[in-house]
Formats: sequence, C-alpha cells, structure tokens
Amino acid sequence: MPPYADASPFSGMGGHSLSVADVDADGRDEIIYQAMAVDDDGEGLYSTGRRHGDAMHVGDFDPDRSGLEVFLITENEGRTVAWGTPGAVSHDARTGDPIWTHSPGVDVRGGLVADIDPRHAGSEIWGGPGGLRTVKGDAIGASPRTGDWAIWWDGDPLRELFSRRSITKWNPNPRARSRCSFSAPAAATTVPRCSATSSATGAKNSSSPRPTAARSAFSPRRSHEQRLPTLMHDPQYRLSLAWQNVAYNKPPHPSFYLGHGMKPPPRKAIKSSRRRASWSSDTPSLEERRPGLSRST
Repeated sequence: MPPYADASPFSGMGGHSLSVADVDADGRDEIIYQAMAVDDDGEGLYSTGRRHGDAMHVGDFDPDRSGLEVFLITENEGRTVAWGTPGAVSHDARTGDPIWTHSPGVDVRGGLVADIDPRHAGSEIWGGPGGLRTVKGDAIGASPRTGDWAIWWDGDPLRELFSRRSITKWNPNPRARSRCSFSAPAAATTVPRCSATSSATGAKNSSSPRPTAARSAFSPRRSHEQRLPTLMHDPQYRLSLAWQNVAYNKPPHPSFYLGHGMKPPPRKAIKSSRRRASWSSDTPSLEERRPGLSRST
C-alpha cells in the first residue's frame, strides 16, 4: 500500500474531514476519518488506502442497498499521480470495499452527495470529471456549479444547495435555470460560507444555515404536507452538528435515506437524563461565587 510497504495501513489515510456513524450496526459509533475507519473500541476497523482528500460524506445514500455508504475524493498530486488512486469513490461504510470508482490519478478538489434529481433513485453525487452521477456511479449530465453545502429548505425530501449567500433549487432540465429560494441580507454578503446547518425543528423538514462571521440564523416560512420527527432525534445527524466544524466543515447526513420516494424513517429510542445537579454543604453558593449577583437576577 503506498507510500511505504512497511508503514501502518492507517498511515497517511486521514483528510480534511471526518464523520461519526454506526457503520456496522452494533449500536455503537465509529469514526470515519477520510480513507480509514476506527471502531468503537479504538481499534482500526479498516483502511482503504485511498489517502488524503478534502471532502467526505457518510450516510444512507442508496435506498436499494442495505447499510451506509461513504463517498470521498482524493488529492492526486506530484508523485502520487503514478499510484493511480481513484479521484472519487463510493465504498461500503462497514467494510471499506469499493462500490464504484472513477478518475484514477486525477486530483479531485471537492465533491458532494445530495438527492437533487427526482428522476433517479437515491442521491446524486458530483465531484471530479463526469459531471452529475447517480448513486450507482452512472453519469447523467452536467453537475451544479456549487458543491459546498446541501440543506433541506423548502419542505420536500429533495435537498437544496446553499452557496455563499443564496439557496437554490436544482432544476434537472438543462435548458432551465435553477430557482433561487433565498438570498441573504446585505449584512451577510461578505460571508463566504456558513459554519453549520441543522434541522432543529420537527414540525417540518427544514435546515437553518448559520453564517460563519455572524450570529444570524435563517429558516423557511413555508410548511409542507410531509411530516418527520426532528432530525436531531437521529443520533448520526445530531452528532454531525459537532463534527461539522472539524477541519473542512461539510453538511450533515442522517443515518437513513431522506430523499425522493423515501420510506418513513425509523424512530430512534432517544432518552434524556433527568438527573439533577447535587449540592453539598461545601458547595459555594451563587452569591459567594459571583459577588453582587443574586439568584433572582
């Protein structure tokens, strides 16, 4: 395995993003760190040998296939070009076995996974040569101009694309323009990207982009017939709010397929701790810790 035969198979397999997901369905989370995965006990689960990259996505992108998938891209530069590492690959999240690959030896700088075209089952994938592809890896046409963020904004299961200060709805008709759904106010025009997106309310399927340099949050004002439990009840999605700001932040993905033609998602058994903080006689009071501040303040 490049670059050195005597090196650990996990050496050099990290990248600019990571994800946390239960890839082997044992009820415990694994860490997917670009081209490798670490099991819940801290042992290496697998290494794909596909090295460093700038983008990675983990989720149930193919409703016809059991389990989760990982899509990642690889930087092939300088002497690494000769190794012929695929520039983009979709692999089994549990085993690391490739499902499909393309562009060996090509330097792919970015990629995204989102269900934006209802004509094809599952999510669409783009990044590198070949334009827009189905979740099976088949090329279907030109890709969107942006590949940074995908969110659920207008209430239907298809995702919208968020870039800089606008949200657009992808139009699969090559002769038509994508519809702009949102435009940030002038105060946010200097913000190149958001720091996090999340669907924090369960009444409707929506996401709120949060700009990096401002404390603003935006949400849609429209409702939709489809109702889902809040995505924050999905452990993988909930954890994604933490890792979104690790290295190159990427959009969150739930552990179930959320897209056109989806089945009702499984309900997760989420339990909250209701233990109260205990106080002893040795615990300083609020007034002692913060002079001049009373409990009624």
